Amino acid sequence: MEQESNISRDHIALEAMKVIMRETTHEVTNPLERIKRWLGLPYKSWLGGLNLGQLAAQSYDIADAMVAERLRRKGGES
Repeated sequence: MEQESNISRDHIALEAMKVIMRETTHEVTNPLERIKRWLGLPYKSWLGGLNLGQLAAQSYDIADAMVAERLRRKGGES
């Protein structure tokens, strides 16, 4: 692939990661940290249900499919 295609692939994967993370993760806090958050104080939290390896693989699968479709359509226009 050309350099431009790699950048596009990475950008598409990043956008896919954002969507996947937003739809599949949830914030986990204990009751004391929830109170701190409600009061506007610094609090600790972590994301539950997140496997970084799977996230990256799924995101790049989406990006590869989108780049392939773009190339297919570009080839059909010529």
